[in-house]
Amino acid sequence: MKKLKSIFISIYCSYLPVVMVWAMMDYLQTGSKAMALVAVLHGVGAGFFSFLFLRPQARTTALLPKWTISTIIMALAASYLAFTEANFVAGLLVAMAWLGWSLYLFWYSSFGGQKNTDLVLGESLPDFTLYTPAGELVSRKDLSTKPTLMIFYRGNWCPLCVAQVKEISGMYQTLADMGVEVCLVSPQPEQNTQQLAARFNVPFKFLVDRDLKTAQAFGIKVEGGTPTGLEALGYDSDTVRPTILITNGQGQLIYSDMTDNYRVRPEPEAFIRIFQADALA
Repeated sequence: MKKLKSIFISIYCSYLPVVMVWAMMDYLQTGSKAMALVAVLHGVGAGFFSFLFLRPQARTTALLPKWTISTIIMALAASYLAFTEANFVAGLLVAMAWLGWSLYLFWYSSFGGQKNTDLVLGESLPDFTLYTPAGELVSRKDLSTKPTLMIFYRGNWCPLCVAQVKEISGMYQTLADMGVEVCLVSPQPEQNTQQLAARFNVPFKFLVDRDLKTAQAFGIKVEGGTPTGLEALGYDSDTVRPTILITNGQGQLIYSDMTDNYRVRPEPEAFIRIFQADALA
């Protein structure tokens, strides 16, 4: 099922612009208003993914109301015109567009309410081994003497993940003043992590989870979670569930967020409140 998701998202993101262009060309040749709206309908979906990459944001709402309402309106209008024109192809493309958006919204984006029993509030994290891009080892004992924020992100290929890293990088001085150690962890290749670290140039620990061993120990490994095709760029087919972990100065877990929707992530202000509350405890 997880492999199906990786195949789906790669095909879906390619399908939308291709059909958008094809439908517009058909409209220009035949004058079919139904096909014109089919082009617009597919353009809504293609526009959403373009928006994610061109104007990266760290999070969205779960149901994407503006995009979903636009999709519904365009689908209804295109369906009506396809019916009045007796245009079977247009009607089929409308159904495909609505099915694709629904699958993306309710199936692909969700982790299915998976429960995690490997991470327990008030207890220490399981033993783990991470690496800096230079190959230096970082273990649990290295992070157990000061408050720590650990952000597990999927990789440079994920625009929401990169936006999240940018967002937290903008707060580095606030976190540093609170004595917080920030660790940004990904299973991506070392050179990709090194590029990201150089891009933001903040005194955080940019770490690599080789073979997703730490993700496995923490119960946040997602098998087959990387979109199909990215293996050609050096990414593993497995990835990590976007996760936020906060430990106190004794190495105890005091906060965790293992998102059930890869687009829905906590605001950074929530981390500040957790650290402030722990300092006063």
